[in-house]
Amino acid sequence: MTGGSPTTSSTNTSSMGGSGGAAASGGSGGGAAASGGQGPGTELMHADFQATAPGQYTEDMVESDFGSAPPWNDGMDEGRASIVDEAGNHFLRVTYTADKYGPSDGGVQFKVALAESHEELYLSYRVRFAAGFDFVKGGKLPGLVGGTAPTGCVNDTTGFSARMMWRSGGAAVQYMYFPEKQNACGDDYEYTPGGAAAHFEPGTWHTVEHRLVMNTPGDHDGVLQAWFDGEAALDDAAFLYRLAGATYGIDTLYFSTFFGGGDQSWAPAEAQVADFDDFIVSTGPIAH
Repeated sequence: MTGGSPTTSSTNTSSMGGSGGAAASGGSGGGAAASGGQGPGTELMHADFQATAPGQYTEDMVESDFGSAPPWNDGMDEGRASIVDEAGNHFLRVTYTADKYGPSDGGVQFKVALAESHEELYLSYRVRFAAGFDFVKGGKLPGLVGGTAPTGCVNDTTGFSARMMWRSGGAAVQYMYFPEKQNACGDDYEYTPGGAAAHFEPGTWHTVEHRLVMNTPGDHDGVLQAWFDGEAALDDAAFLYRLAGATYGIDTLYFSTFFGGGDQSWAPAEAQVADFDDFIVSTGPIAH
């Protein structure tokens, strides 16, 4: 599971006035509509960790919080994930190991399958990097995936992954694997709310929200949108998630966070900490 060097970005926030619309379930639906005016949809998942006791986070707790048991994990068995109580608010804390990169040695990963495949979904969550967090060259953050969910610099046109990354200095990007990716290790789509690059500020809670609408198989009519702290940050209404004949849709939440990158230059010199809270997957707008 490695990530590449920063890539050429593609960003357009000019048409993000409204958003919404209920998701159509099933994997082979038709064309994607850009932002619409429909109201909130149905929550499919909401993990706020309030009912989870502080201490080490385990796979059994994932099933309780997210509604589905992960088939595997990186980092939880090693104690890198924990629940923290801060003034009555419970959240998930990830500790990134000093001098390590990649998920096996220095991060936390697990997948939560949805009950069915969807043509359109929203994902929102909050993230806070600890005060003094060393971003180094970058690292991964959670997102929605579908089909074979390619990552790790593979050339796979039978699925997609729509995670985020932080880049140097905390720059926020959508980090995409899809059939037409230009870079072997995934393409960056920069977040530019108000025309300026978005950055994660250490010590501050930030809310990110993604909207994915699957394309008509083979056509460039899919939608990739994002909001950063409630402000429109990314809009691409000509995205291609799947080639002609493909039937997959959005089917999994991928909790994926680690430094990297594929070599030691991505590793933090000292252990780092980030906090996560309020994961919501919905058929309609969530936090904007």
